[in-house]
Amino acid sequence: MTSICPPPATRRAHCGAAYLLLALLLVLLGGGAQAQRPQLRLELLPSSGVDSDPTYIYFEPGATTGFDGSFDAPKFPSSSGLNLASFEAGGQQLSINGLPPALLSAPFTVSLFVGVPQYGAYLLQVGQLANFVAVEVVLVDNLLNSSTPLAVGTSYPFDLTAANTASTGATSNRFELQFRPAATPLPVTLTSFSAVAQPQGVQLSWGTASEWQSHYFAVERSADGRLFTEIGRLAAAGTSGQPHHYALLDAQPPAGVAYYRLRQVDLDGSAQYSAVRAVTWPSALSGLRLFPVPAHHGATLLGAAPGVLVQVFDTQGRLATTATADAAGTAILALPAGLASGLYLVRAAGQTARLAVE
Repeated sequence: MTSICPPPATRRAHCGAAYLLLALLLVLLGGGAQAQRPQLRLELLPSSGVDSDPTYIYFEPGATTGFDGSFDAPKFPSSSGLNLASFEAGGQQLSINGLPPALLSAPFTVSLFVGVPQYGAYLLQVGQLANFVAVEVVLVDNLLNSSTPLAVGTSYPFDLTAANTASTGATSNRFELQFRPAATPLPVTLTSFSAVAQPQGVQLSWGTASEWQSHYFAVERSADGRLFTEIGRLAAAGTSGQPHHYALLDAQPPAGVAYYRLRQVDLDGSAQYSAVRAVTWPSALSGLRLFPVPAHHGATLLGAAPGVLVQVFDTQGRLATTATADAAGTAILALPAGLASGLYLVRAAGQTARLAVE
């Protein structure tokens, strides 16, 4: 039988950690009260291949956000070169991360470390997601500004390149897991709610299929996803069985990531909240700026020199489309039909920017 331990020179330290890891895994997979704890197994694997590397996050009374040998296990490099870990509060990489259940009463974020043996296409896949009652678990890709709600079997494809890992083959700030208390259903049938960065500001849009004694909608904004401030409101339809559409522009969004939600207020003063939407607004000092974020059929580029040629390339260096900036430094980028979703590079006279396409 093959030993899990290394040669004698390093046996003591590594064997202790290996047996601790096995013991914690047995507890995680065990029955009884442990089986009722909220727990997640996320796996990193190539788009083609059988190797995978997991990380575990669970919530247990007595656990803390720091490292505790009774609840956590440190991450050691995998022989496959695939390495997926979460971070505890002190920044240590963990293969098993135990956290206090009280954190699930408010939005809470866990950062992920992703390392690969070679550049290419990979997946983050949910192997287990259990006992998160009234809690939504979301995978956030900060590079593409995307949020993916997770369920068992969810697979999130992504590319790692020298460009987006700074030639290290690893990233510790691109991916994170957000644990959010599930939004209380609105007393209206909300059919959509979106927040999209446009040249004139962040456009908030939402629609309802029906409303009952609805007074108004307030749009709220936050810099951290926790503390929200109202930035505008619109009168609601009252009581109606017909579809209604609403729109409000945030003409002065802050640079960086902003979070938006709806507060729907009834005629009796009671209020309910929608899900939260996150938008990245580029700084005016950042040079080239692209809207909307993400792009679908086309994009508007601001900040280029008048008359310069603007080129859009995929991650393989292939030209996707071109345009010429007008006298105001604006270029309209028409994206080809069928263009694959992903990250593209925009170049304009020595300036570069990234364009996320969905």
